[in-house]
Amino acid sequence: IQDKAKKVLALKVDPESPESFMLRPKRRRWVNEKYTRWVKTQPCACCGKPADDPHHLIGHGQGGMGTKAHDLFVLPLCRKHHDELHADTVAFEEKYGSQLELIFRFIDRALAIG
Repeated sequence: IQDKAKKVLALKVDPESPESFMLRPKRRRWVNEKYTRWVKTQPCACCGKPADDPHHLIGHGQGGMGTKAHDLFVLPLCRKHHDELHADTVAFEEKYGSQLELIFRFIDRALAIG
């Protein structure tokens, strides 16, 4: 099975990037369209139905003026649950769990399936 697995995500780390020597490096958002397209093909993290959107984490310091969280911090959601989350984040998290926990579980699943 492992021979047939396809890589979804490859992370590269530069141990001596110019930013690593800066006191306050400018935040660069990590974008990976291939990964977010794959996330859309996964079942909704809340109901298991087909996902419509890769939801980017909100409300945990990853966004900013005019920017989203890194593409790594996305969650597959169907339209109903994506709208529900954006309508009332607190109520959504009380009902389904925190976005952080859902994303952690999703990343764990993504790594497990290859």
